[in-house]
Amino acid sequence: MKMDALIQAYTSTRFTVYEPKLTIRIGQSNKDLDDLLMTYGVNEWAYITAWNPYSMPTNPERNDERHIQLLADLTNYPLFAGEGVGTDPEWEPEKSVLVLGISRQQAVSIGNKYEQNAIVVGTLNTNAELVMLV
Repeated sequence: MKMDALIQAYTSTRFTVYEPKLTIRIGQSNKDLDDLLMTYGVNEWAYITAWNPYSMPTNPERNDERHIQLLADLTNYPLFAGEGVGTDPEWEPEKSVLVLGISRQQAVSIGNKYEQNAIVVGTLNTNAELVMLV
């Protein structure tokens, strides 16, 4: 996938959290997310998946194994389950996790470990930012 198409796919994706129910969008702020950060006394967050390394469709069992490994790597942080839902109906929503209190640098490291093209990060009272890793 070309870089422009990849960026467009990410910017049109809804990064959802099941509970508390919220949706993160690239380039937008989110009051509910800011409230959650304040509740936990942190000001940084990241939204990360381990599914489909480098946007290559991977079998569901392997994706689930990778997700479990990701959760194990993030046990020191408050985590909130969700999924990234793109606009392409052929692309299955990806299990993901909202991680509170993680630094941008650590989130980039985790994203690289799980061979992701990008992650989404932010801080309190700012817009969600797409960070390309490739």
